[in-house]
Amino acid sequence: MANSMMAWRAAAARRGLTVRDLAPAIGVEIGGIDLTAPEDAEITAIIRAACVDRTLLLLRDQQALTTAGYVDFTRRFGTNLDIHSRQDLCVPGHPEIFVVGNVVEGGRAAGAVKVGMNWHTDHYHLEHPGLFTFLHAIEIPPTAGETSYANGIAAWDAMPEALRARIDGLQVLHSRKRLFRELFPDATEAQVEAEGEKYPDVIHPLVRTHPESGRRGLFLGGEWGSIIQGLPEADARAVFEEVLAHLIRPDFVYKHAWRPGDLLMSDNRCSLHRASEWDESQHKRRLHRIILVDDTRPV
Repeated sequence: MANSMMAWRAAAARRGLTVRDLAPAIGVEIGGIDLTAPEDAEITAIIRAACVDRTLLLLRDQQALTTAGYVDFTRRFGTNLDIHSRQDLCVPGHPEIFVVGNVVEGGRAAGAVKVGMNWHTDHYHLEHPGLFTFLHAIEIPPTAGETSYANGIAAWDAMPEALRARIDGLQVLHSRKRLFRELFPDATEAQVEAEGEKYPDVIHPLVRTHPESGRRGLFLGGEWGSIIQGLPEADARAVFEEVLAHLIRPDFVYKHAWRPGDLLMSDNRCSLHRASEWDESQHKRRLHRIILVDDTRPV
């Protein structure tokens, strides 16, 4: 498996692409790819394999990528693109593109400011959670507003044996209703209830096997909507916090300082990420997010 996962590096070198690891345990930047060019099957395969291998992939200088081209690019990896419930916060004409940031258009909010301000995996509340998440940087503040990513596979590999034995086999309940209330404080109670009816609570394993790499990793869900099952509430919260603290150690994390035109592709299947605050009163931050939903359950 390791040899096959490394083959993408040789393919990238053969195609004249540059490769740079972003951090020891997570992330890789590939240079020399223009996403406005016609689709190239080998380049698409390199991108996917690199993201699976390193959990996070960075493609810089994609300012020329249009919204339509962005959607087309993400469809190279699957067709089940998420359509968000809050269409008022999506790019007009492109319901797949959710706007993250303090965007105001026509006197109303046209982006979600609080989204991502907690450690989470995208769409962990679904029976089939997020597969890949894509973020395209449109407008970036001069400082702050970074996004951090943590590798749940590396964290599991390095976890003390006693803790591994305690958590292996545990399951986690994920609540979209509880999460939605935190993410959208402006939402009405009717919207919150409707969200809960649309997305009932689901239960997934805390430790899952990655379907492409075959490696095991942590699948916590999110700070605002997940709780471990089968334990008293206080114990469940304590175990969740202990596992989270291990997962987000600097050894397993990369913090990305955005530049306009950056495109990040992350593998949700064994990772967490978190946005950070910035001075919203002085600077705008606008990211375009697309989530590709998986077609299988975590196992």
